[in-house]
Amino acid sequence: MEDNSYRLIVEYFEKTISDEGLTQLQEWIEESPENLAQFSETIQILEASKSYFKQPEHTENSWAKISAHIDQSQNRPTKHKFKLSWIAYAAACVVICATAWFTFQSMSGLSASDYAEVANADGKHSTFKLPDNSIVYLGGGSKLRYLKNFSGEKRDVQLEGEAFFDVVHQAKPFVVKSGDITTIVLGTSFNIRAYHNEHKVAVTVQSGKVGVMANVNGKSQLVKYLIKNEQISINTQNGIYAFNNTDAGAVTSWINNDFIFYNTTYRDIAVSLEHHYGASIRFTEQDLGNVRLTAKLKGMTLVDAMETLSALSGLGYTQKGNQLFISHNNQKGGSIMK
Repeated sequence: MEDNSYRLIVEYFEKTISDEGLTQLQEWIEESPENLAQFSETIQILEASKSYFKQPEHTENSWAKISAHIDQSQNRPTKHKFKLSWIAYAAACVVICATAWFTFQSMSGLSASDYAEVANADGKHSTFKLPDNSIVYLGGGSKLRYLKNFSGEKRDVQLEGEAFFDVVHQAKPFVVKSGDITTIVLGTSFNIRAYHNEHKVAVTVQSGKVGVMANVNGKSQLVKYLIKNEQISINTQNGIYAFNNTDAGAVTSWINNDFIFYNTTYRDIAVSLEHHYGASIRFTEQDLGNVRLTAKLKGMTLVDAMETLSALSGLGYTQKGNQLFISHNNQKGGSIMK
């Protein structure tokens, strides 16, 4: 019942718990002294995070209070010690997110020379280290802008496109901004896909814990707290999001020149291949892009990948220079438009 108990504690704290949920929570608390201690500890941490939003100017005091609660829980005698719930860290993450949001406002005092930028055209990929030795795998058609010096209160980067981050753990938050969506971690590995023309931001966690924030009506809000093999996809036009469990290894396989697709539309596959190989892939009939495929493309050239997809889909393709046209097998494709 561990995950469910954390959810019930949050619902109790937010006063949204149902009668049935309240009964379940009470029964869980009465099961053992450790459960009671865990309930009390989590409520205290949630209260500490809530106090930050009431008095954001006291960020350091609020964070110190949360850190004290966490330290106390870790230093308790073994017989009273319990595993700190993920929601406790989520509460801490809320404060970290808020801290990042408010300190971001002070960045207006920085000049363009304080930033570095790496930009890849479609078909180009790069791997590099940030000032804190975190590693970034930047995909094709992507751009990353970051502070040359992470000596301030946070490690701040801005992403357009797709990147995989392997973040060195530090007390100061690592903040990735992708439009109105902000991803906050202390140290973990995760993938962000945020191409502007796709109108969505997808965050996938390979290890550790990640907080995803959204700017809603001018206010930063925690949308979801993610752990390993969890993904959230947010539509940046209407704010609707979808959360699911996934294979993070498959999502991030592109950094090794591999692609693993599960029940994915041919259209979405084509977009990934366009960015990775620097090609233009179009469909002679729009409905052809709705065909769903499961495919593993490991270390293939673009031509080998297209041959594999053609065999799986039953569709053909025509290549003209850097352009590929997907069509029925008995057709050839092209374009009269430049």
